[in-house]
Amino acid sequence: MYILFLVPRIDKASTKYRVLQYLDYLESEGIDYSIKELSKKSRYRFTLIKFIKKADIVFIQKKIFSKIEVCLIRLFAKKIVFDIDDAVMFKDGPLGTSAQRRQNKRFGFMAKKSDLVICGNEYLKKNTEKFNANIRLLPTPIDMDRYVEKQNAGLEKKGITLGWIGSKVTLKYLKQISPALVQLSKRFPDLKLKIVADEFFEIHGLEVEKKEWSLTEEIKDLHSFDIGLMPLSDDAWTRGKCGFKLLQCMAVGLPVVCSPVGMNREIVTDGVEGFWASSQKEWVDKIGTLVQDGSLRETMGSKGRKKVEKTYSLSINAELMSSILGEVCRS
Repeated sequence: MYILFLVPRIDKASTKYRVLQYLDYLESEGIDYSIKELSKKSRYRFTLIKFIKKADIVFIQKKIFSKIEVCLIRLFAKKIVFDIDDAVMFKDGPLGTSAQRRQNKRFGFMAKKSDLVICGNEYLKKNTEKFNANIRLLPTPIDMDRYVEKQNAGLEKKGITLGWIGSKVTLKYLKQISPALVQLSKRFPDLKLKIVADEFFEIHGLEVEKKEWSLTEEIKDLHSFDIGLMPLSDDAWTRGKCGFKLLQCMAVGLPVVCSPVGMNREIVTDGVEGFWASSQKEWVDKIGTLVQDGSLRETMGSKGRKKVEKTYSLSINAELMSSILGEVCRS
């Protein structure tokens, strides 16, 4: 079996976690592959036809092509697998606009022309079913060999670090809970917020540690957190998020506090691996509870890691990915 992976960018997080980290396993199963990064120039994409003809499966990660491009791929591809881990059927903005309608139409055409659509969560599946009935669920997996457990996660200590990891695109959701973080800083003077990203902001009265994200230091940065945060607004776009920030924190044994939006509700059972927070008051109360209770932090963190190992680990999902691709190729 030979698979051609078409990805938006090699350095994109979705490419890394939904394509690149599967490659060693696929290779061990005797599956050949190549990866092509998609240029923004449409004329470059026509040069991909010679690679598409050779592939048993053309695996398209998240990218929505124009109608003519989809038709050309369909003409020459033996099988097409379309993988999505974001609500790409919508734009990040208000629904009902002409731009949203165009986006949904383009997505629908892409999904219809695919032999299989792989969705990162139930919400994405639900919004794809009207275009294609052949859908498989596959969460974004975590390599548990890499995400080693933090030691002494519940150790009683004077200062507690709240942690958030992400990018400037999603930083706005962290900003939304700034009022709660300000209140917490008044209750707990030694509290600190650490932001691991490519852009930062200040919160008056709260120490904010700013750290540029680095692949080589990612695990070290996660270990420097005591509590992981994942706030989200609730809209059509955010409901499609696959909760990867939560999985990263839980994988190293951290308790988490999150907005009960989309897949966050599936990943975290409120009061078990962490807490849900839907208002500024709840963010204050839930974080405050964890700040004051080291034993609870340790218990929740341990349960969170076990949940990731059982459901979201790379070892489990790599086998599933290989099986899915084999089924598509044989169908």
